[in-house]
Amino acid sequence: MTTTEEATNNIKVLIVEDEALIAEDLSDSLTDFGFTVTDIAASGEACFESINSKAPDIVIMDINLQGKLDGIETAKILNQIHRLPFIFLTSNSDTNTVSRAIPLNPHAFISKPYNKNDLKIAIELACQKHNSRIINNASYDIDVINHSMFVLEGSVYKRVDVPTVLYIEAKGSYCEIVTCGKSYTLSYNLNHFVTHVKNPVFKRVHRSFIINVNKVEAIDNNSLIINTTHIPVSKQHQKEVSEMFLKLGAFVDLRKT
Repeated sequence: MTTTEEATNNIKVLIVEDEALIAEDLSDSLTDFGFTVTDIAASGEACFESINSKAPDIVIMDINLQGKLDGIETAKILNQIHRLPFIFLTSNSDTNTVSRAIPLNPHAFISKPYNKNDLKIAIELACQKHNSRIINNASYDIDVINHSMFVLEGSVYKRVDVPTVLYIEAKGSYCEIVTCGKSYTLSYNLNHFVTHVKNPVFKRVHRSFIINVNKVEAIDNNSLIINTTHIPVSKQHQKEVSEMFLKLGAFVDLRKT
């Protein structure tokens, strides 16, 4: 993967902040962490214009925005229409405002004044919370199968679009997400992933494999073929897999050897 291609996988962050110095400092810090800053918007209205034109993955938003839409009102619309993960930026004295903000279910909070460590932790929390919602197919009434997950690669989070995932393979105490172009190592085992998976696109077919059912190209005896990789189907899962592909109109009896 080239440097340009890798850059497209960097998580894209929109900053919504009407204090220019704070916004620029946030932008510099995010860039240092390896994120891509799509834009700096100074109002709720500008936030939505930027989302429509530049498609960020995460929004960092000041609660006390000036203008017709403050951060609370902007977040309400964000939840209703765009369903993007967002982080609230707030001063330490904003206890009443924060109590109004909590029902909006923000992915994290950053307190002003903040330091880089606060920012990094907030984004990590936002990524984890977002992933939990996508994996569990919860809190979204739109097609979550087309969403993205955020995967930590080294010290940088990368965006992984769910439709690009081919399969997930156990690697001892870790597991590896294999996509069309690259692999990503997750810091937990496959059983942990399975415990939380509710997304219908993912199905476990073996103790070491979860597949994306939309990526199966062929069935060969007791295995599935995805992108030339033969993935075994254990006896425990053969009936379920056979029935699944019968429903999809591509039945092959995996129980026959």
